[in-house]
Amino acid sequence: MQYCSQRFFQIVVLALLFVTGGARASDDAVGVYAAFQESVFQVRIIELASGSQASLGSGFIIADGTLLATNYHVVSSKIFEPEKYRIEIEKDDTSWVLDVVAVDAVHDLALLAIAEDPDADETESIDSVEPAGLVGRPFILDSGLPEKGETLYSLGNPHDIGMTVVEGNFNGLVEHRFVEQIHFSGAINPGMSGGPVVNKNSQVVGVNVATSGNQIGFLVPGSALSALLVNHQEAPSAEPLLQSIADQIASHTSSMVAAALDTEWERAQLGGVMISSSPLPWLECWGNSDKDKKAQTFTVSRGCHSGQALYLSHGFSSGYFEYEYMFFEAKSWPSFSVYQYLAQETGHAVPGNRGPTEQLASYRCLDREVENAQGLRARVSYCVRPYKKLKGLNDVFYMAVSVDRDHESVMAHYTLSGVTQASAQQLLAHFSEVLAWPSL
Repeated sequence: MQYCSQRFFQIVVLALLFVTGGARASDDAVGVYAAFQESVFQVRIIELASGSQASLGSGFIIADGTLLATNYHVVSSKIFEPEKYRIEIEKDDTSWVLDVVAVDAVHDLALLAIAEDPDADETESIDSVEPAGLVGRPFILDSGLPEKGETLYSLGNPHDIGMTVVEGNFNGLVEHRFVEQIHFSGAINPGMSGGPVVNKNSQVVGVNVATSGNQIGFLVPGSALSALLVNHQEAPSAEPLLQSIADQIASHTSSMVAAALDTEWERAQLGGVMISSSPLPWLECWGNSDKDKKAQTFTVSRGCHSGQALYLSHGFSSGYFEYEYMFFEAKSWPSFSVYQYLAQETGHAVPGNRGPTEQLASYRCLDREVENAQGLRARVSYCVRPYKKLKGLNDVFYMAVSVDRDHESVMAHYTLSGVTQASAQQLLAHFSEVLAWPSL
């Protein structure tokens, strides 16, 4: 396997020489590989009952050599189902079993350490035991951002074929994201998640996290990893990992709600109704309209969302905010038919995040007719579902359809996932006032 890894790297270096037409970048790549090939590991998640590999990623040595950094999503299955999975790394026919010791679920980071030996003598003084180190040279972390266009090198284990170096460029931070990510123009492939991305000085400036293909990759900034490491070293958390994750998601969504409420929402006309929209740069917005001459109807809609949701585990995401408005007009229809049509059209709306039944309880809804301070009357449904394992978190779904106009109606809805009850109530109070008829 070692020969195959080195042979694949030689092919990568030849390709870099051909593409760039210069030796400097390739020399840098050779230097990075030579210095740190022993410090990057394949992280394997083993399903215990079958003894088979369930998933894999990459990780790298940091700090004093006792910690391995990787992505949270690489090891999340172990966190949520510790009795079902084991984390392993291997180098030169030597295997280590690792435990997760700290996570940052918002930035998709985790720290791993060699698992304690269950057969160790518990009477032996912990102070007398030297820390178990991994074989390899620890990477140095750089909390700053590179210059735009700077050449970077991504390391990892793509497709289970051995350690690889991929050259790319720093293209700044990704726009329209509440959580910062680096735009990296390089081929990050499956299996490289959790691997380091270094500058020409071999300092870690980012961590591989995702790809959109076509040489578009995304990195966790090195500053987030530095912060996680410092927090773990200076004030290691004594609470269970699941509670740490719950607290991190709650802090994230509370910050989103606070940012939204601290910004003055702009009034605008949508069809025949006045709506309020947030100008926050991390909200991605869209709109559409349709005029049906045969049915004599007019529909116009507008919505915004916070972009990518936070990954928690397979099929389970959170930390997401979206809202939408839809105005519907049918001047020749009977008045009650207008409300019925819009209620039916929006009745199939579902929350923007996903989650399995073992993670989420059922929605409980409160339905009533209300009139807001703008004088607009609507039938409102407010639904909440609590998380089962992440205590204190909830998903909230709000839907309102106006009932006080004969030939026109408006719908407003929002989803907020992974939120505390306090933050949910703050957003509800605000969102109740976002609609108004122009004449009022």
